[in-house]
Amino acid sequence: MIMELTLEKKLQGFQLVAQEKLQAILCSIPGKKELILEPALIKPLEHVCTASWLKLKGIQRIYKHDAKQSLPRAADEVHIYMIRSLLGTYQTLLRQLQPLAMVETPDVFLKMYHIICVPSCYTYYQTLLEQAGLWGLVQLHHYNWDFIYFDQGVLSMELPNLYECLYLQGDSSPLPAVAQSLRLLQMICGPPAVILSFGSHSAQLLQMLQALGKLPESSNLPDYGGWLIIDRDKDYPSSLLTPAIYAGLLLEVFQQRAGEIVVDNSKNKISSQRVELLQSKQSSKGASSKPISVRLNSASDEIYGDNRYKHFAQASSWIRAQVKALGLELQKLNDMQLEEMHDYVARKLPKLTELKAKVLRHLNASEIVIQMLGNFRRLQALEEDILNNVSRKRLLGDIDELLTTDGQRYNTLRLLCLLHHCAGVAPEELQTFARNYCNMFGHRELGVFQQLAQAGLLPQLLPEKKAPTKLLANLPLPKFQQTEFQANANRLKLLTSCGDGPDGAASSKEVQSCPSFVFNGTYIPLVAQLCSILLRANTAEELSTKLAMIEGMQLHLDSNRQTTPKAYAAQQKTQSPGPAAASSSGEDADVFPLRLRNLFVFVVGGANYAEIAACDFISKLTGAHITVASDSLMAGSDLIAAAFSN
Repeated sequence: MIMELTLEKKLQGFQLVAQEKLQAILCSIPGKKELILEPALIKPLEHVCTASWLKLKGIQRIYKHDAKQSLPRAADEVHIYMIRSLLGTYQTLLRQLQPLAMVETPDVFLKMYHIICVPSCYTYYQTLLEQAGLWGLVQLHHYNWDFIYFDQGVLSMELPNLYECLYLQGDSSPLPAVAQSLRLLQMICGPPAVILSFGSHSAQLLQMLQALGKLPESSNLPDYGGWLIIDRDKDYPSSLLTPAIYAGLLLEVFQQRAGEIVVDNSKNKISSQRVELLQSKQSSKGASSKPISVRLNSASDEIYGDNRYKHFAQASSWIRAQVKALGLELQKLNDMQLEEMHDYVARKLPKLTELKAKVLRHLNASEIVIQMLGNFRRLQALEEDILNNVSRKRLLGDIDELLTTDGQRYNTLRLLCLLHHCAGVAPEELQTFARNYCNMFGHRELGVFQQLAQAGLLPQLLPEKKAPTKLLANLPLPKFQQTEFQANANRLKLLTSCGDGPDGAASSKEVQSCPSFVFNGTYIPLVAQLCSILLRANTAEELSTKLAMIEGMQLHLDSNRQTTPKAYAAQQKTQSPGPAAASSSGEDADVFPLRLRNLFVFVVGGANYAEIAACDFISKLTGAHITVASDSLMAGSDLIAAAFSN
């Protein structure tokens, strides 16, 4: 327990490193400074520093950047812009600065305009600066806040465009910044004995990490026995399935801003993605109430902490019970004498009032979730049938029916992507769905199918073929071709036979004793299963038996060796025939079982709360400590929505 607390303190220490980096940039700029922030950076920056801290570093005023209107500058003021490393945002800012900088013609050596790019300042940014005629007038900086501590065992880099860059555009330019953050983690927590990577981007990250050079010598023992780095596309179902846990469903319905959700009665993710006709019906109720924020941190919100990884049905009934209990507690005031009342009001009432406010926020949030998800059990039954490839003709019919009756722009596409990933979707089936989808939402959305195909979520949309081919495709012939997902899911035992209770709650003991409870007992997230395998493996041979058949798995050892689980097991077999030899062989000794039972998990392209909850379950089951980190935390609809912004 003491070790866990020490590790959590170290992870929280990323904030101090981020402050030092920002301070170095701000203090290198002389003059009266004004900070103009891109709106998307405000919430993440609040995790790094406060407004009073910025004022101590010489910032006079802080503004929100308006892309449509430029901010006038006094002669003695220095304007510092902080933006994300997005080409469109950068070019818009340069166009905004062009007329301002050219009119003033200040001293080149005293730069009055500075741009801080988060997290990277790419080489071609300097070229664009020169082309805009701003070379020598504007100074560029780069700032990477590395990992932001959201909650116990949860870290995020808050780079919401990484998935789009890597999987939709094929652009790996953001990866060096991620590699530098991972290197900083190694400097703070020490290098692990072994790293298991799965996917091309993960392997690329580790190559960059190695290219950054050897770490400085440290006398401290490492905090993590092993790392797991995995590409998002290696386990799409964990993002595409609807989670059954409280924290997961909050992100499905409400917008997340750097570890906070915005509970708005009039607008949320589900209502805003519905077709306009259905949107107006849903948003007619409760439009007057003001949006409130709920911080997804168990230390600052005990109601969230008690319920974050519980099944939603359990959590919502617990929250209702708490509301009733608090109501009864406050009624005690009527039966008290005057002296008791004074003491109660002074000591206990403020805490109860604060607790009641938190409970009511969660009650409001859970009621909106219930209202927005509608027939949740039907959706979960449909997803379970998709996972197990049961009656694909009926599945396609059900998805098409949901498109017509519910009209959700992202979530209906998400179900089709899940079907393709689990069982495969034929080009003819995709053509039919795309036609119906465009009839519902407009033909301008046709390009989205190409984007989803680029990410491997759907097959390529091909031109329609002649009638005989279509007739042949519609014949009910059995399909025996196994998808990569089915093969890996069977090898790693990701699909479970655990069912849910009669009321849709994960009430049976079977579900509670399996990490698949995060998806109502149907599927175990890949990261959780791999963590379990790493923690339970007693020898390299045991690890190889479970992972040898999975293509793309790589083991990276602390001596900069890269190998596969199978090759590593074979090497250990030849070098260490007995346990005595293994213990005396020093550097070449088998790293399994892991001497230090702490794991660091990094998902390249966005993690979700179902994966975090499943890893938390594994950590409690094995007595280990698992930290889950990613470039961002996202729900399944966010994954699909990314294809619309390209």
